[in-house]
Amino acid sequence: MKKYILTLLLAFTFGTLFAQTYQMKVVKKSGETIEIDADDIDDITFVAKETPKGSTKYVTLFGVKWATGNLQYDKGTWKIADNQWEYFKPRYGLHRNSTEAYKYEIEQADDQIDHFNFGVCGNNALTYSKDVCGNTTKTDIAGKMYTDDKFTNETTDFNQAAFGDIAYWATKGTYRLPRYSEVSTLAQNGKWQFGYVTVEDNKQVYGYLVTEPAEGEFAMTIRFPKEITQDDLSKGLFLPCAGSRYDDTKAVRYAGYGGYYFSSILFEDAADYARAITFDNDGVYDYNGENCRCGNSIRPVVVE
Repeated sequence: MKKYILTLLLAFTFGTLFAQTYQMKVVKKSGETIEIDADDIDDITFVAKETPKGSTKYVTLFGVKWATGNLQYDKGTWKIADNQWEYFKPRYGLHRNSTEAYKYEIEQADDQIDHFNFGVCGNNALTYSKDVCGNTTKTDIAGKMYTDDKFTNETTDFNQAAFGDIAYWATKGTYRLPRYSEVSTLAQNGKWQFGYVTVEDNKQVYGYLVTEPAEGEFAMTIRFPKEITQDDLSKGLFLPCAGSRYDDTKAVRYAGYGGYYFSSILFEDAADYARAITFDNDGVYDYNGENCRCGNSIRPVVVE
């Protein structure tokens, strides 16, 4: 809590013919008046009132509370994106094939980043170097932080952490990376609708809306795009096709074509590929590994 102390110079003038008593008069916006004798005032301190944290925003699918936005570093502040469809420098519209999408390159700014290497946090959180990533197999890092890239020296000190769960570190324990079982459940049991959210100037951001199948429905992937409404968004998880950043560059490719979202563990026995959920307008996949040295999106889940 920050304090700001206002030193008031209370001037008292005393005449030889009369004495005068002073009071401090405070009038509230409600009209209520408070008066305090000046002799009773030692000092006046204005204290910055801490605003209570807003309720954590999430959508629940298959018992997991998914954040309603991707993890972002926005000009010095770590946050969850304000809206489900938001990512920095979005590609409006749709790429129909991977060759076209690969050629469409967007460079991220130094102070607005939402694609991250796997297993980095602390001083390494914003790296785009191919030499910096977590690389130990079989270690689930959800909700955990480490001082080394092998995930052997665990720490609970947010200031000492250099590797581990970036969502947990960035949100001071409020969110974490999704586990592979959680993204796999989404892919295999969810109803996936490809489509777009219409934003300002009638621009369209493409991605998939994930919901639980209604009674009598089956898990399915609907590739024919439809408009995703605000009502749809309130009931499901929308994951934008935010693309992937390539190693040793700040360039994001495949935006408007595919989405690539890390989970919290590496792929089988690989040292530099992580389990992820990926998708494009051809389908949804949870059995691929994504390169740890490339920057992918993070859609956190609430820590409980």
